[in-house]
Amino acid sequence: MEETLGSWLRKKLEEERLSLREAAEKTKVNHQTINNIIKGSHTSAETVLKIACGFGGKGNEGKVLTDKLLVLAGYRIQGMEISLPIAKLLDIINDFSKAKIEVVISFARYMTEQ
Repeated sequence: MEETLGSWLRKKLEEERLSLREAAEKTKVNHQTINNIIKGSHTSAETVLKIACGFGGKGNEGKVLTDKLLVLAGYRIQGMEISLPIAKLLDIINDFSKAKIEVVISFARYMTEQ
């Protein structure tokens, strides 16, 4: 079965053991809207962004979740999003100096030569 925003949201509520009202509080989205999404209703991009913000991580990890949910909701094309491992790496090196970034680049080149 193809993953949808509704199936992702249902799974997330089960994983975190959240009721619809608890999810509504976490995302700032009405509990009835959440229920409608789970049942397959289309929703606005603004609502998708609220859901991503409520369940997302910080920095680039949050951006990855936002991209994923926008794809699931039909607002973005799959394949354009950043992968979670790349997002984690970007968050780690975000405050590196230019010299440290050059070391990381050299190491990455070394790793891909083997």
